Amino acid sequence: LVHQLRFTKFRPVVISRKQSFPTTLTWDEIKRNGLPSDCHGVVNLAGATIGDAKKRWTEKYKQEVYQSRIETTSLLAELLKNEQKNPKVFITASGIGYYPPGTSEIFTENSEVNCSNDYFSKLCQEWEIAGDLGEKTIHRRVTVRIGLVLGRNGGAIRQMYLPFWLGLGGHLASGEQPLPWIHIDDLVGIFIHALMNSNVRGILNAVAPSMITNAEFTKAFGKALHRPTLFPVPEFALNIAFGKERAKIVIQGQKVKPQRTIESGYKFKYTNIYDAMKQIILVLLEDVKNNAPLDQPVFQLPGLVIEWLHVSVRDLARFQLGNMPVKQRILRIPSITSDKQTVASASTSLHNG
Repeated sequence: LVHQLRFTKFRPVVISRKQSFPTTLTWDEIKRNGLPSDCHGVVNLAGATIGDAKKRWTEKYKQEVYQSRIETTSLLAELLKNEQKNPKVFITASGIGYYPPGTSEIFTENSEVNCSNDYFSKLCQEWEIAGDLGEKTIHRRVTVRIGLVLGRNGGAIRQMYLPFWLGLGGHLASGEQPLPWIHIDDLVGIFIHALMNSNVRGILNAVAPSMITNAEFTKAFGKALHRPTLFPVPEFALNIAFGKERAKIVIQGQKVKPQRTIESGYKFKYTNIYDAMKQIILVLLEDVKNNAPLDQPVFQLPGLVIEWLHVSVRDLARFQLGNMPVKQRILRIPSITSDKQTVASASTSLHNG
């Protein structure tokens, strides 16, 4: 998002715990001095990661997930309530976990939802409430409920690309559960669309218009990589890896449509899951061509850490693929890295440039 905003009329300033960008403000500075006077809008993306299996799902970590979302959103909302002119717009993130799981009912932004009492539903409810500016606010408020984000730099692809690359991928649990997804380019596009269009307000679902199942996603991923997907992951293994409460995210699913997002005028770039996966894989292969640095992925279960050393991965791949020169280039597995601390705590304020 920060990168794409540089091509607009706005100058992004990141709020973070560390100086990861040229223009960064700390949370302490924001608390002490408030938001910059020429700030056009605030986009709050703060929040500790949920889907990383390396993070043990303990009560302590659940509290960190909660506080990193609710407290930062509440702080920014209070700051905006005291501003009489700028910022013009306050955009906050939420999740499609707001909607109850199921395979029959389709939810849009206008659906009346009887929210359940599970952890993730309550988290999304309180997350959205924390950003409430009141009825008399002069600031435009937008809440973006985000589905599974697919992109080269992290998220779901970062955790799955190695087993899929080695031909060991498969659907999760039954595979029949809905999977509301969105390409990272469209997610960024929705945020910029909300920033730049004064008619956009309220709830926007950040999911692709085409509804798919987990099995359909798996098939598209394998097809884009030219790999079979014959190794499904059973439900009990997901419960062990993620914890039973967190595993519900991937075992269950919601049918969600971006009705108001489309009505607001946003045009999706990726509506077909295979097209989206093909683009992501092409970018990964381009990294190989450009000699991108290798990463050392780690897959962790409670009490068990498996480190895929690069030489071992290459030996296994050579056994599987042979020694043709073109295949040898493909064996140079591209890295997928992310600045977890920055992503976990970053909000963005925008200045007119």
